[in-house]
Amino acid sequence: VLKNGLKVYVVQRRELPLASIHLVTPCGAEADPRGGAGLAHLTAEMLTLGTQKRSASHLAAEVEGLGASLSASSGWNSTSLHLFGLSEDFQRLIDLLLEIYTEPAFSPEEFELLKQRRLAALVQQKDESQIIADERFQELLFQGTPYDHPVYGTLKSLPSLLCGESRDFYRRTFLPPGSLFVMAGDLDAEVCFRWAEDHFSSAVQGSRGLGPEESPPPSLSGVRTILVDRPDLTQSQIRLGHIGMPHAHPDYLAFEVMNYILGAGGFASRLMRRIRSDLGYTYGIRGSLEPRKHSGPFTISTFTPTETTFPCVQEIFSVIRSFMAEGATDQEREEAVSFLTGSYPMRFETLSQVAYRIIQAELHGLGLEYLARYPERISTISLEDLARVARTHIHPERMLIVVVGRVEKFRREFEQLGPVEM
Repeated sequence: VLKNGLKVYVVQRRELPLASIHLVTPCGAEADPRGGAGLAHLTAEMLTLGTQKRSASHLAAEVEGLGASLSASSGWNSTSLHLFGLSEDFQRLIDLLLEIYTEPAFSPEEFELLKQRRLAALVQQKDESQIIADERFQELLFQGTPYDHPVYGTLKSLPSLLCGESRDFYRRTFLPPGSLFVMAGDLDAEVCFRWAEDHFSSAVQGSRGLGPEESPPPSLSGVRTILVDRPDLTQSQIRLGHIGMPHAHPDYLAFEVMNYILGAGGFASRLMRRIRSDLGYTYGIRGSLEPRKHSGPFTISTFTPTETTFPCVQEIFSVIRSFMAEGATDQEREEAVSFLTGSYPMRFETLSQVAYRIIQAELHGLGLEYLARYPERISTISLEDLARVARTHIHPERMLIVVVGRVEKFRREFEQLGPVEM
């Protein structure tokens, strides 16, 4: 930890002559201004499009000449700048990262070109029913909160964003408290720490200028159904669920095991066995709880032919209620624990994966001990724990349902569940 509070991690892995360098700030799309969805994401990408010393093309050529890769992105809770290359080029890579982050160009021409590329991609996405379903579900579930828009912005918000706004956003969120510097690979730890101390010793800003602290998320009253009419589709995209819990919640790991049995375990899950194997309504169905610093969405996602849309949703509710009433079996628990602990090392195979796990643990308030003790803690979760978290954290009586498809074929059926909106 530097004197200014910046946390610097170095993970030494000597197997390959590679280096993965990550500079992360705890500020992402949750800090987008109202009506300015996508600003954080655009700002992150602008860092890769030129510095005050190099144009976008010159910078790209410099990175390519090193056989390296450069990327920047913004998620909900963070923005990350990443350089990956050969460890023998570490000094050039690290100096380049410093230049990119501290001296970005924010060229108005590059900003407009970036915006046009992003808008073109969003226009193309309008034809993707699964993306429409995902976006509408998130938007409605978090309506009125900083999380009610796609991280990458919308066709409505992007055209009005200006390069000056992006530059101001960058300045306001430059290395705030909670920022991280993570370097993994064939590196000398002392060299890395010395470099960080020399170049970032006074960089961290005193004021945060970030997104909101956790606040009570909106709660659904009853089952709410939203139907998006796409008469051209022969299959319906279905999303249903509610707001879950933050990653640091004491019940998160027990919920992870429980959800593996309910919906995340592929052919081992209850939902897959019933909805696909027994009834043949779909090729795939999955339950997920997105890990976020604040409460993320618990979502069950699937698709089915138009004529089985409502029966499919009915069966999902039936499986959920049955699981909540009966709980898991010994065999299901053993299989879930075995998979989650056995596959855990695969989450640390690459340098970037190692860095990502450290970053996620820090940003979500988990601590590094969480990473070391994960298999042990998963193994101690009991059948009683699984039953308790299912009854406590799954709410079939307060679900949001979003369906994209040929609405005329199933609208009346959904009215049996409660209010239906088009």
